[in-house]
Amino acid sequence: MIRLLPHLKIAHKLLLTELVMTLSMLLVFIVFAFGSHYHSLRTHLIRDILVQMNVVANSIGPAVMFGEVSSAAKTLEPLTDNQNIRSIVILNQQQQPIQSLHPEHPRTAAVWQWLYPFFGDLEISTPIIVNEKNVGSLQATIKQEQIVDVLIGFAWSNAIAVLAAALTGCLIMWRLNRNIIDPIHALQTFVSNITRNHHYDQRVKITSADEIGMLGHDINNMLESIRQRDSQLQKELEHRKIIEEKLQFLAHYDKNTQLLNRHAFEEAITRKITATPDDRKHVYLLLLDLDRFKIVNDAFGHGTGDKLLQQVAHRLRGNLSQKDAIFRLGGDEFAILLDASGRTTIEQVCKRIIQTISAQFIVDDHEIHIGVSIGIALLRPGFDSKTEVMKNADVALYQAKDAGRNTFRFYSDEDEASTSELRTLREELHFALQNQELELYYQPIIHTQQLKTIGFEALLRWRHPTKGLLAPDQFISLAEGSGLIISIGAWVIHQSLKQLAMWQEMFDSDLFMNVNISSRQLDDDSLSNTIRHALDFYRIAPRTLNLEITESMVMRNIESAKQILYALKQLGIGIAIDDFGIGHSSMNYLKQLPVDILKIDKQFTAGIPQDKVDIAIVDALVALAVSLNLKVVAEGVESAIQFEYLQYKLCHHVQGYLFSAALSASQTTVFMAEFPESIPAMFRKVAGSTGS
Repeated sequence: MIRLLPHLKIAHKLLLTELVMTLSMLLVFIVFAFGSHYHSLRTHLIRDILVQMNVVANSIGPAVMFGEVSSAAKTLEPLTDNQNIRSIVILNQQQQPIQSLHPEHPRTAAVWQWLYPFFGDLEISTPIIVNEKNVGSLQATIKQEQIVDVLIGFAWSNAIAVLAAALTGCLIMWRLNRNIIDPIHALQTFVSNITRNHHYDQRVKITSADEIGMLGHDINNMLESIRQRDSQLQKELEHRKIIEEKLQFLAHYDKNTQLLNRHAFEEAITRKITATPDDRKHVYLLLLDLDRFKIVNDAFGHGTGDKLLQQVAHRLRGNLSQKDAIFRLGGDEFAILLDASGRTTIEQVCKRIIQTISAQFIVDDHEIHIGVSIGIALLRPGFDSKTEVMKNADVALYQAKDAGRNTFRFYSDEDEASTSELRTLREELHFALQNQELELYYQPIIHTQQLKTIGFEALLRWRHPTKGLLAPDQFISLAEGSGLIISIGAWVIHQSLKQLAMWQEMFDSDLFMNVNISSRQLDDDSLSNTIRHALDFYRIAPRTLNLEITESMVMRNIESAKQILYALKQLGIGIAIDDFGIGHSSMNYLKQLPVDILKIDKQFTAGIPQDKVDIAIVDALVALAVSLNLKVVAEGVESAIQFEYLQYKLCHHVQGYLFSAALSASQTTVFMAEFPESIPAMFRKVAGSTGS
């Protein structure tokens, strides 16, 4: 039973314990009562028989003293009627039996006769006194069978009483135990619900101040601790989830633009490449590179540059569908994986992208104009790795940049060969300046009325170790793309002014120098300081330096151009618009700019005098310059009749092969020494007839 206790419910344990205790106490009481009752019965039995024996002893005293045994025996007969006496013996003075009786009584048929042997006979005796003299004794053997019968009845009655008491006690204890069991059961049910539902905000209802009530308080305190810990753990898990989501986002997205990053791009293009040929035959990779973005960064700072990239990303998303993936690879480089039915669709997408990126951006109150060059490669069956696809798209991107930027190109095998050559040339250009491979050539600018050299246009050449003398159109775009144009441009300014100082000293202090400036230089903050330093260093009058900028450079961002040109004009230098007439300039914009010189492009002078349209354009440009009080320089003059027409129209200055091609510094010095003696006599005649 003890081994079963751990498996019993508390209610059963309590009831069993209380029942055992009750029965134990009752058993002790019954044993005590049974013993006490037995002792009382035996005492009364002995006392009653002794009384009878004393009466008989007094009666048989004389008979015993005189030896009348038979008479004594008759006197004993009343004792034999007592069923509790088994035998009676008369002893003489020497304690020898002189007479004994063994009465026969009917035996009882009680079922508990088997108990009789456990209760032995009692031996009692009383002296026989005659005249205060002990003459013998009367001895009786008493049976306890009647006592046993009484005790058995007593036991039955007590058993019934004990059973009734036990049942009553069980009922009472069961009812009383409910005060303990019910709160414990309620706690057990409460804790089970908490364990099952994890509702740690629930609390135990305290109904008592005993140990169960204290246990309820402890459970509530524990639940509060669990709730706080669970809440803290939940916050930590949420925080960790947020961190994991951020890490996952940062692993695949660009933080600034919110576009997919290079890591995500490599995963995506790998999936496309490893897909079945049918799944990837119409997937195009577009590599995008922003034109003039570095200028924005240098001019306005990286903060403005980052905001510009955000706007670029927004515009790109607006021009593509959700299924097309856009990636920022880093810096101003983007990539697009585009599903399309063919080249026509890609061309339309690229045109939209170029149009939207070329539109004006407003960033931090700055009007910013940039462009975008796009290289396109088709993911075709047979590509082994993303490296090959990237290389092809990069080749196409290079071709787009070389084509003048803000355009797009598809990859072709022929492009790869030329691009490889251009890349080699770009790498060699890095060393051209330090290896003194760059040279300046000078084309004289002639006054049409005075027939004299009044200035020069400095033209850059690259004396390549293997390719010979290279013109600017073969490497200037490479210099702009690599950023070398800033250092090369600074070298051109210093070298041309150094040479001008020598010629001014040798020939004429009013000689001027025209220096071409690229768009990258114009946007560079160091240009003004470079010019100021060169003017001061070579002691050149600022009025003898003219910066030539193209019409397209001005129109790219008219407001920005105005600010830059007015700042440069503060140095006292002149501004010339090169190739004027081939773009789409507004005459109103031209009036707003601090321009001193208009240069008519050679494509218009080439049509003189046969092409009436070219003549009309030249006449209009000269008239425009006169009305705006600007000087005019006509480029590309190659024949006498062209010169005579321009001279007649009062075009101020000309330059071209009629007078001289671009010359080296030493050749220009010789030209200056011989001019105007080298001019044909007919030009002197024309000049003399028209006046000076």
